[in-house]
Amino acid sequence: MDARYVSLYFVTRMLTVNSATHSLIYIYTALSADLGLPGVHKFTAIGLLDGKPFDRFDTDNPRKTPTTNWARQHLTTEYLDKGTQSRLSKQQWFGVNLDVVMTRMGHSASDGDVHVLQWLHGCYGETNPSEERLRFVRGADKYAYDGDDLMSFDYVTLGWSAATEAAKPIADKWNGVTVLREYTNGYLRDECIGWLTRFVGHSQRELRERAIVPDVYVFARKTRGPILTLICMASGFSTNTPAMTLMRNGRVLSTDDGLEVFDILPNNDDTFQRRIAVDILQSDKGNFTCNVLEENTGYHVIKHWRLEDRKTLRAVAWSNTDLLWALLLFSTMVFLCTAAFYPVVVVVCIIRKRRTGQIANQTDSCAQHHGLKDETSGV
Repeated sequence: MDARYVSLYFVTRMLTVNSATHSLIYIYTALSADLGLPGVHKFTAIGLLDGKPFDRFDTDNPRKTPTTNWARQHLTTEYLDKGTQSRLSKQQWFGVNLDVVMTRMGHSASDGDVHVLQWLHGCYGETNPSEERLRFVRGADKYAYDGDDLMSFDYVTLGWSAATEAAKPIADKWNGVTVLREYTNGYLRDECIGWLTRFVGHSQRELRERAIVPDVYVFARKTRGPILTLICMASGFSTNTPAMTLMRNGRVLSTDDGLEVFDILPNNDDTFQRRIAVDILQSDKGNFTCNVLEENTGYHVIKHWRLEDRKTLRAVAWSNTDLLWALLLFSTMVFLCTAAFYPVVVVVCIIRKRRTGQIANQTDSCAQHHGLKDETSGV
């Protein structure tokens, strides 16, 4: 197997989650040989919260290690020690069973190829307004070999199904172990949702504590004839995308009114910007309001564009219209280029004041995630 195909197969196939849905996924990857390439390990285990890695274990660093601020703050030494022992056990399990799967697939170490066995398991949960605990949406527990589906668990029928003929004996063996099927279903529906709820709480609490309130700008430019394009731009928010609305005299404008919502673009300081716009008549006497709201962090920024504001814009800001649009243009360049190759890009930015919200720090302990029981999971 060519090294360029050795990747986290499952990551590319994970479903995206919306703002009300969260996921806790663990991915284990084992290679049949050590490629000796930087960042590519014979065994790797990664935990992902909402698709973002928060802990890691690999053969070069054989310890369960937190990789985000919230995980470093809340994952206790006891949790990490138990997690390390679990990862070491999984590493041994994968070393044995990758050979078994290779044999079933008609492969061997002597064929000169690198083969890959992966396991993904975890759960998806939705926020529940009436309860602190997330509501179970679905579970995931499946295996892949050399980038192709091998076997998966159906949390509805409580059975394993094989994706290939070679995997059918494995699925039949596992389906014959009642305790394994019950444990897998219980973990996905109960234990995993419990950890997901707790981890989401830690992550969102950190977001609130270090929340950067974005700067919001409202301005207009003359486009054609009597038409103005009114623009609301928010810059400096984190990866949690804020909700942005434009209102005219208190009524929220929609695409039926010609509202345009543009793609999110990165700034050069690990924050992001977005803009929405609508065309209006230059003679429009309405009062316009831009709202930027982020539920997880709690900030709410309101900017008005009234008749008296327009006089100020005409007198002061219209001479800077080209500059404003140059900033937007160069923001797009930041998305396509890096400062290392285009150092001039880094000086073209919007200077923002940072305002952080202070919320009392709360902690609670995290128990160990056990995953599939090693003594019952042999193939």
